[in-house]
Amino acid sequence: MREVAVRAMSSEELSIVADVWWRSLDKSVEWLRPDQKHPMEESKAFFRTHVAPRCQLWVAERAGQILGMLAMHEDEVDRLYVAPEAQGQGIGSALLDHAKTLCPDGLRLVTLQGNTQARRFYEKRGFVAYDHGRSAPPEDEPDVSYRWAGEAIRSGG
Repeated sequence: MREVAVRAMSSEELSIVADVWWRSLDKSVEWLRPDQKHPMEESKAFFRTHVAPRCQLWVAERAGQILGMLAMHEDEVDRLYVAPEAQGQGIGSALLDHAKTLCPDGLRLVTLQGNTQARRFYEKRGFVAYDHGRSAPPEDEPDVSYRWAGEAIRSGG
């Protein structure tokens, strides 16, 4: 398997990255009722108008194909998604490792409690749940906040 490269997203790639995000998001919440999901075009517009201007965006690619995305806002993993066809191939781990290098003192994130795949992914990589809440409508689902303590804290430094 070829190596995964993580790099900053270029502005010309915004629609490609929004598509990877949407397809992965749609798969990760397929258990939600249809009335709890935003339509595809509404979601992509939100990505372009709210996520992209607020966050630093990174992509993971292999052989020139974008297979995953990471949106960071300060020490928060705002979004981390991998194209459904590329899941289980180390793409998410490469993106999360990159986030850890950006914020070695610690990271935080929120995911839906029902997203067991994401929860397992983060917990296997050292994230610890510290709070529970509820996502905004239309999802209106229980969520869980996670934090990763950072390398200095974990190594006793």
